[in-house]
Amino acid sequence: MLADRTPLHLADGRTKFIYFIWVSLLAYIFYDYILTLVFLVVNVTLAFIGRVARQVILPLILVVLPWMGFAIPILSLPLGFPWNQTVVYRLTIFGLDLPVYLEGLAWGFTWPLRIGVTISAALLFYLTTQQTALIAMLFRFRVPFKFIYMVAATLQFIPLMADEVRSIYQAQLARGLRTDVNLVKKLSNFVRLLVPLTLSSLGKVQTRAIALESRGFSAPVAKTVMYDIRFKTVDYVFFGCMAAATVFLAYIYATKGYSPFVHLKYLIG
Repeated sequence: MLADRTPLHLADGRTKFIYFIWVSLLAYIFYDYILTLVFLVVNVTLAFIGRVARQVILPLILVVLPWMGFAIPILSLPLGFPWNQTVVYRLTIFGLDLPVYLEGLAWGFTWPLRIGVTISAALLFYLTTQQTALIAMLFRFRVPFKFIYMVAATLQFIPLMADEVRSIYQAQLARGLRTDVNLVKKLSNFVRLLVPLTLSSLGKVQTRAIALESRGFSAPVAKTVMYDIRFKTVDYVFFGCMAAATVFLAYIYATKGYSPFVHLKYLIG
């Protein structure tokens, strides 16, 4: 596929995992919504490069924007946020003069953006890393083999269960399952889908367990993988950019502090 030829897909899974940890730590080290927004823009740009922008942007819209819409009006107004000090604007609502505080406004912006940075970086890692490469990466990190299999089985079962739910739902519709009902009846219909899905899943798990044991899954021998992973040129470019950004941000932190653009005080609960 053409998408698999993007630089982000060609990069080693270890590189993308290290980037996920690196950018998430930076988002929480700095308390500055402008800088955090820059990190988020970088992640979205990488998503466009990897041709997974839609899968990355949609969760951000569903998580970050509602959180901002809920948090900013509560925290920026005098409704109980204890660290509000700096008034940046005044609102007049129903004859009431309400100050808008910088501290609460920054808190309402920064924390959703931090979560957005972490979510987008994790999605970049997951969406652009093949399962075989992910398993090989976990082997290189010396993760216990049973945990590696648990991760692989989970990734395999998710699409299988989605297909199973679709098949069961279509079968129940053919048997007369009604969808134009009230909430209580919908919950009852959900049980009718859940029971056959659970029984089917248990049967698949038992079959897989028997197949694994017949192939020596629990044998006390060293496990190997067929897929070998090595760092490529794109990985070294990635690491070089991360190293340069780390040096620059360390200089910013040492000279300007943890809020270099907004100049906020750190809030301790």
